[in-house]
Amino acid sequence: MVPTVLGPQFDRLFEANVVFNARAREYSVRGFPGPFSIKGVSIGEAMWRVGGQRFVVDSTSWLVVDRMSAYDLEIRSAEPVETFIVFFADALLADVATTRLAPIEQLLDDPGGRAAHELLITQRLWSGVSEFQRALACLREAARSSTAATQGMLDAELRICLDACSDLTARARDERERIRASRPATRRELYRRVLRGKAHLDEMLCGTFDLEQSAAAACLAPHHFHRTFRSAFGATPYGYVSGRRIDTARRLLAETDSTVAEVCDAVGYESLPSFTARFRQVVGVPPAEFRNEIRKQR
Repeated sequence: MVPTVLGPQFDRLFEANVVFNARAREYSVRGFPGPFSIKGVSIGEAMWRVGGQRFVVDSTSWLVVDRMSAYDLEIRSAEPVETFIVFFADALLADVATTRLAPIEQLLDDPGGRAAHELLITQRLWSGVSEFQRALACLREAARSSTAATQGMLDAELRICLDACSDLTARARDERERIRASRPATRRELYRRVLRGKAHLDEMLCGTFDLEQSAAAACLAPHHFHRTFRSAFGATPYGYVSGRRIDTARRLLAETDSTVAEVCDAVGYESLPSFTARFRQVVGVPPAEFRNEIRKQR
């Protein structure tokens, strides 16, 4: 069994799984080419830069970084930001990737996985995979408390996470195939461009919504971007932004003492009544009541 260690034991990267939780107000990393990893944030938000794109991660999202993809990390916050990061050992990554990606005949003829496959994940923010989130929660709790979690339990949760990462490749493929274009090469290019536009939406999430700017980032005409985005992701660009703003509002109401009006401003709403109405429509209760319920549960 591939060993798993809790805490930032960076000297064991690549040969062991490294799971750790950390808090900081200021922290930075520049151009680090590490193992295959999952970047998460439990409290606050942190910015990773991979392949020339910025990804702001909070508790509603996560980022998967491929093996040896150099990245920057930047944390600048008045309040402590709690990150949660999992680095996967090469041996475990190859085992899961080969099992998920190789033809079944190859797995029967080569059970040892000598012809290993590589797991490559589309660079973007991800959210909404419940089994993945449950496995990450178990690993995060072990890292927070430094409990004597058994190697068997940690191995099982890490394999669930990698299985879910493998599913993301299928999810990206399905999104790409939903784009309306006759040639596969055209669909691939449109998907690549629309992802750049999506990254711009994520980066400017709480600013003024500007379809033209996001379309320009994607090198597409505004309606072409709008239409392609909707085909791939099942929501309009504004619908996607609106949903993520409410997710961010929920996080701020739970994590901070900001007033409802301050949260409204922070997530890009100009009108408190429209924010309250939208929040209630999505969550089921108004913002103040949501916060009260969260605090009762603590």
